[in-house]
Amino acid sequence: MGECVIGQEPYFGTPVGNTGVPPRNRPLVLFGVLGGVIVGVLWIAILGKVASTGSREIAGTAYAVGEQSGLSEPGTPGAISQNSMLTPGRELAATSCALPALGTTAAELELFYKEALACLDRAWKPALDAAGKPVVTAKLSISDNPKPKCGFSPTAEEALAFYCNRDRTIYMPRKRLMDAAGDSAPFHLAVLAHEYGHHMQALAGILSASAMQENAAEDEEAMRMSRRTELQANCFGGLFLDAAERGGSLKADFVAEAVESFGNTLSSDSHGSQRNQAAWAKRGKDGGKTSSCDTWSATALDVE
Repeated sequence: MGECVIGQEPYFGTPVGNTGVPPRNRPLVLFGVLGGVIVGVLWIAILGKVASTGSREIAGTAYAVGEQSGLSEPGTPGAISQNSMLTPGRELAATSCALPALGTTAAELELFYKEALACLDRAWKPALDAAGKPVVTAKLSISDNPKPKCGFSPTAEEALAFYCNRDRTIYMPRKRLMDAAGDSAPFHLAVLAHEYGHHMQALAGILSASAMQENAAEDEEAMRMSRRTELQANCFGGLFLDAAERGGSLKADFVAEAVESFGNTLSSDSHGSQRNQAAWAKRGKDGGKTSSCDTWSATALDVE
């Protein structure tokens, strides 16, 4: 979600590893490891920082490192649009979320995230079942020094939160989130819902398919594939927020603030324009089914 720049300052602009060429913020990068094995385990990172004006902005990227892991399906956009998670559309269950008040201690923040993850699981399980996909609960880490199985951990300057496909874990480092999001429960939930959207892409086989296609593409098409992936995660986040509102536990103004936070960002080649980032989150909120989140058959204008 967003540009890897906060205000006018570069926030994340150097690919991991020495490429010998200027950085270009390519979100899905292949690395040779263990004798040059081509890789397919995905990180999804959301970058965030509080700008000098006090407004919050989110940005993100994704890396592929380690051994092949997770489900994989044909990787062309047309093939991905036919993924059974998207075709026909799957409806998320109206879900009651027993979210506690957002606290600032580690225990309080972890409790908030865990209750939110339980709610995300309940909302998404019917869609996974209907699509014939495995139901796997995402693990959670709020450690300030995360050690994911994806090969390395980004610094606080590089990532606010991220998802590692290899260990099926959403990493929400506490200090980073508190510095960026403060006590805004809708902001925290939006970040978590976006990361969980990548978890759903991983279970559906979409994440691996898009990674393989992106890494085989030329620069312009690779960026377009990245935007399709990230904008879909925004849309999946909006779908969940709608399910939670229909369940009666999240009020309309809370949900509206969470959906709005997806647009509190700068335009990005890898994540899309500010308008589209907000539009896809709203499309999920208003669409009702996963078919509303088919970024893979969307026009180039809709994923610019």
